[in-house]
Amino acid sequence: MKSPGYVRLSVGLVFSTLIACGGSASGPSSPSVVPDPADAIRGGEMIFADDFESGTLDAWQDGMNPAGADGGWLTRFFMPGYQTMYVSFYVRFPRGWTGGTKLGGFYGSRIDDQWSGFGKGGACPNGTDFFDTMVVAEQIGNPGPLRFYSYYPEMSREPDGQVCYGRFGNQVGQASYAGTVTLRPDTWHHIEFAVQLNTPGNSDGSQIFWVDGKQGAVWNNMRLRDSDILRLNSLQLSFSAGGVPQTQELHVDSVEVRTSR
Repeated sequence: MKSPGYVRLSVGLVFSTLIACGGSASGPSSPSVVPDPADAIRGGEMIFADDFESGTLDAWQDGMNPAGADGGWLTRFFMPGYQTMYVSFYVRFPRGWTGGTKLGGFYGSRIDDQWSGFGKGGACPNGTDFFDTMVVAEQIGNPGPLRFYSYYPEMSREPDGQVCYGRFGNQVGQASYAGTVTLRPDTWHHIEFAVQLNTPGNSDGSQIFWVDGKQGAVWNNMRLRDSDILRLNSLQLSFSAGGVPQTQELHVDSVEVRTSR
């Protein structure tokens, strides 16, 4: 069951601090357990959890809600990384939300540089530098349909041949969407997202997301990397204003990261 405490993340053009809501500041801290990555394939181990009942965001290692910027984020690292990862969280769009947003996903950085997957908007992965896998809500709605948003070596380029932006996988032979999946305003929805890395150089990776227990989409036969130097090694809850000139607020609760669903 979703806990009564949650975190409010404001996004938009006015500065607003990330606030952990609910629970007691003097209560027990949220669990944070990192097992040996060699155990990842055994399946199901808890890697990280935060139900925001502690009243702080101390379980997160990086986060920002910058003034005048597009949105905020919370990041947790899991170096050197895993071959499979799964995240579960609850999200609520307050009534009146406008536009789309990023929600959450995994960064694939080099095991010798935890930041190699960050700040790559517009960059084209080469198979050894980074990959990104994320779930987003499109801007064509309030919010719009949920989609994958991925950076990977085989992704198509922009017309100049040099710039890449995250892809939904909506080309023939890529992602399979179970119709149009949208989230209702003022309602808590359960989001689950899992990624299986490919064998380096092969196209045997996959990603899948579920909404309220039902499969929303699956993308098989993915090549996310060409070397084991890249692994799944950070979770980011990332939110954007969807291009609207106003401050908006998103509610998130009960984050769990495991090695498998």
